[in-house]
Amino acid sequence: MAFVCCYLYSSLTSDSLNVTVSVFGGMGLNTNVIYSLSSVATVLGILGSILFGKLMAMKTASKVWGISMIGTAVFAIIWSRTASLAIGGKAGAALIIYAVGYLVCYVLTLVNAMLLSYQVLANWFPTKRGIAVGIATAGYPVSAATTTSFCGAMAANIGNFYIILAVIALIVGIIVLVYSKDFPEEKGAYPDNNHNFDFEAAKADFEKNMEYAKTSKWTIGKCLTTGRMWILWITVGIGGFLSMGIMSNFMGKFLEQGYQEGQIYLMLLIAGVIAIPGSFFIGWLDYKLGTKATAILINVLATVALIFNLTNIHVLHYVSLPILALMLGGSSNMMVACTQAIWGRYDFQNAFRVIQPLNAIMTGIGITVVGIVGTNFNYMTAYKVMLIMAIVSVITAIILKVEPIDEDVKRVNANL
Repeated sequence: MAFVCCYLYSSLTSDSLNVTVSVFGGMGLNTNVIYSLSSVATVLGILGSILFGKLMAMKTASKVWGISMIGTAVFAIIWSRTASLAIGGKAGAALIIYAVGYLVCYVLTLVNAMLLSYQVLANWFPTKRGIAVGIATAGYPVSAATTTSFCGAMAANIGNFYIILAVIALIVGIIVLVYSKDFPEEKGAYPDNNHNFDFEAAKADFEKNMEYAKTSKWTIGKCLTTGRMWILWITVGIGGFLSMGIMSNFMGKFLEQGYQEGQIYLMLLIAGVIAIPGSFFIGWLDYKLGTKATAILINVLATVALIFNLTNIHVLHYVSLPILALMLGGSSNMMVACTQAIWGRYDFQNAFRVIQPLNAIMTGIGITVVGIVGTNFNYMTAYKVMLIMAIVSVITAIILKVEPIDEDVKRVNANL
């Protein structure tokens, strides 16, 4: 279910823009306005993450997740009306419907993919979180591999693209709402799928630690005032900026460098297909080598890929594809893995309610900045900016302490 959420978030808010911006632009909608909506979406994404974080704390992450997925389906159907209004000569109304559909779906798919589902995964897989999130975040590269060509094939009837994704969201929402629980213990299941887990022996610890979570000093305010949170934000936030900025403007960048659309579709397919096992591989590295080493590796890969793409050498562009694939497949893993490693299972919720909205700033700005700079100036300038950012992220990944943030966190997570 988390995999589908990642797919829908990437598909609706990023990868489809490679096609839909020009399609709706051809129908009379202002493309600069469409790109600028990503900045508005960033602000709404932050507010939405805060709101859904509070709802998650008041209710349960799994129930809020299911309702949010159903809401995604409703507004994706509303979004699908854009084309029919534009073709009917109502460009102003079409732009309003586009904006409503895009902005609401952005917020809902963001919190589904990067807040609610990640919270449940972190609870179910406290020590194998990297592998679990690696499976879920494979949805991003699967979208990268399929959305642009799928959406392009439906360009003549673009509304159907949104309806199909709405149906998928509705099915997942119902399944999550009916069957999901926040903790495996609530379903009689095993944390980390460890069948040697002794429920009776762990019951007292679990209940005691849940009480600890209610009174923990790691409130949202406390998380916001610790330096490690901000170093973590730079480290994982830049990865989000790069992923969304690169993938949402992939078509424009390579058209600028003389590639044909068919070649670019193939490049997206190559990157996406390689990134699918890449997500699993990054999760495995996190489990085997440690979260810090994996975070450094991902940001180094991003730097190398950007250097290759700043050349005019086509061979290097193709060599960069598997590197980009690993970066794409791993950047989202690190936000969850680092937060869990630093704040543990029982303080994860409050810490994640801080880092996730902060990360949403970077992903939203990535789409807007790269798109506007690329279309109004050139994509090489945008890539130079991203290269500087990638180097900064390597430095902060080296500085970041990926270990329990204090003795209380270390103590309550000692048995995991």
